[in-house]
Amino acid sequence: MTYWAELVELYEYKVADALAGRVPRGGRRSLTDLRDALLGAPLEPMLLRRMMECDRHYRGLLKSGNTAPVLSRPVSTPVPEWSAPARADSPESQSWEELQRMAWHTRLKTSLLELAQLWSREPDRTTLRVLYTVQENAEREGRSVGTRLAVPAAGDPLVSLHDPDVVADVAASFADLLLTEEGRLRVKTALSAAHEEPFARHPDEDLMEARIAAAERERLAPEARASLVAALRAQYPQARDPRERPAIREAARQLQRTLDDLLTAAPTATMAGTPSRSILYAQATQSALPTPDDGKDQLVIHLAGGQAAHWRGMDLRWQPIGSNWQLQFGPHVVLLRTDLPPAERSTLIGPARAQIRAFISGAYVLLSVDGRPEEDIGRLASKARAIALLLDTDEDYANLRLARAAAQLMRGGTVDTVALGPQSAEKYASAPSETLIAFAQKGVEALISRLQRSTPSNAAAGVRAAAERLGLQDDRAIGLHQALHIATFTPEVLPPPAAMTSVQLPHARQFVSVLLGQDPVTLRSGERALTLRLDYKGELAAVLPGHPAATLHDLLVVRVPGLSLLLVRQGTWLAAAALHDAPPSSDPTENTLPGTLQNKSAVHNLSHTMHAPYDTKN
Repeated sequence: MTYWAELVELYEYKVADALAGRVPRGGRRSLTDLRDALLGAPLEPMLLRRMMECDRHYRGLLKSGNTAPVLSRPVSTPVPEWSAPARADSPESQSWEELQRMAWHTRLKTSLLELAQLWSREPDRTTLRVLYTVQENAEREGRSVGTRLAVPAAGDPLVSLHDPDVVADVAASFADLLLTEEGRLRVKTALSAAHEEPFARHPDEDLMEARIAAAERERLAPEARASLVAALRAQYPQARDPRERPAIREAARQLQRTLDDLLTAAPTATMAGTPSRSILYAQATQSALPTPDDGKDQLVIHLAGGQAAHWRGMDLRWQPIGSNWQLQFGPHVVLLRTDLPPAERSTLIGPARAQIRAFISGAYVLLSVDGRPEEDIGRLASKARAIALLLDTDEDYANLRLARAAAQLMRGGTVDTVALGPQSAEKYASAPSETLIAFAQKGVEALISRLQRSTPSNAAAGVRAAAERLGLQDDRAIGLHQALHIATFTPEVLPPPAAMTSVQLPHARQFVSVLLGQDPVTLRSGERALTLRLDYKGELAAVLPGHPAATLHDLLVVRVPGLSLLLVRQGTWLAAAALHDAPPSSDPTENTLPGTLQNKSAVHNLSHTMHAPYDTKN
């Protein structure tokens, strides 16, 4: 470790020389060689942060192409000024907290609606009746109405809890009460009252019971005694069965436990202000987010600080319209009104499969993916499998060449067989791994977009025709089309995430789901170990000894000899798999109709757990 610390320090000295306009000690070639060695070194977190910070300045120097004049003596580097975080009472911090409350309120509405629908299937709808009573009494207290509503009887026609629309309205109104501290206090008061006295006793209930007991002791024939008791009961209004009270009280306690769980996730006001690197185009320097993270399902933007952004494959543009904001997401345009109540300042944007929900607070907007995280990460997993399939070196990168040929055929009807011949594999083999992976991902995404606009039979025929032009076997075309088709239309089913810090990836190509936290996570496959940890910028870095560190946003494929490590991420949900290169096919005669799932060779036998999206542009 001392050895690496000394090399990092040497690198800092050499970069300081370069930034000051001096030739680094040992020459510029020595600086480049030292940098390459350190990028693949197993540095501990502190050294890695120093290395990446220094390397950021060096890359900035290379991009600018400018060097300071050569000086006879070193110049002191000015110490950067410290930037204080945004205060908790600043407009930016207040907008941040309001956006978090509105997003939580939307999630709360969804959770309460699901629970209310579940409670509506109870035989007597006891919990739902308690929910309705608490919501009604809390609203009455807010209007200063002194009359308190008792828990209605089962089947009360005036309540209509059998109607799904009524149930949805009750759940939404209950969620609105929980949005403010004052509303939560009224809910707790009403819930305590419902538990204490579900419904009042009838004033003549004791007298009626005493007279009935006396009548039952009279020496009368059974028929006459029954007639006497029925006549006594007819003199008094029918009282509710007291045996219903324990069930209502238990339902109230269950509702209280549910509320405690829901309110645990509620955002609270703090003195810390906005978190660092949390807002795109933020006013406070420490709060500014350099680049949107595609792996996260939320993004906060200071709209007055910019005009456009690219996030999770979406092009976003906006402009002010008076005191409101117009936001464009692809072909979809929506007006975000800032003058509405907080519960109404949200809207859905985009097509059904890629919707985002926008919350507005002044000049700040929070964009949240409004979908099923298991489906989103499943599509990423399928896409990663397709990218890994293109990176397979078998037959001179046959899958990658076939993908490019299929894209050319679908786009223009011709295939450049010379440029895509086996000799083209030399440039793939000599290209840097990150460049080749990015090229394969771009190709997969382009092909997926084409498959979405084509029928399965036409797409299969196109891939098969491209394979014929390149002299490749039919089963390879079938396997590639299957991977692309399933990745386009069928998300992979992944296991739910679990909190782990060390994971052994199975050899069976299956994905393992991990719940990310603050601690590093180590993924092992055989003798190789890849570590995921937060870097100095707060981004998730994938570190594999002997390879430069890579940033995991939403998808990353790490290619090493004989193995592809697939990493996909959706918020704190990480899924990883190890794909070992398959041996060459021993029976090339096995084939089947294009686009089917039967009788493929062992190399390209792709199950529904091995699908990937597909795209190519050239």
